[in-house]
Amino acid sequence: MIRLPAHVRRHLRRYLLLALMSATTVFGLACWAVLATEPGCLLAQGHWSSGARQCYTRLCLLQGDCGQMASPLGRCGRVQPGDSRGHVYFELGNPLPGAGRTASWPADKVGDGTIRARFEDERLVHLDCPAPP
Repeated sequence: MIRLPAHVRRHLRRYLLLALMSATTVFGLACWAVLATEPGCLLAQGHWSSGARQCYTRLCLLQGDCGQMASPLGRCGRVQPGDSRGHVYFELGNPLPGAGRTASWPADKVGDGTIRARFEDERLVHLDCPAPP
């Protein structure tokens, strides 16, 4: 094994770190470019907000913002009793202010219907979705 002088090893480490940072940046930009499109968002198992032209992935739960859905009524079939509060919020978007044991969402942006959910121990126990128009 060849032993490199200390100053060479320091420079080599610095260049390897720069190369690693550059590769990570390129990877991050590539992921961002994919998620900036509806097909890429769906491929990443996210949901696309056409109004905001933004992709919401499950990271929205950690970030505390899963967006406002234009029509959460169409996603009621994706949640069921026993699902976690996080899953419900991911599928239906941010609830109206004041969510606690119960949460509510406007059924869609033009109607006056309301979706209501009741939680116990952070699990959905009841979901009331109005009938679609």
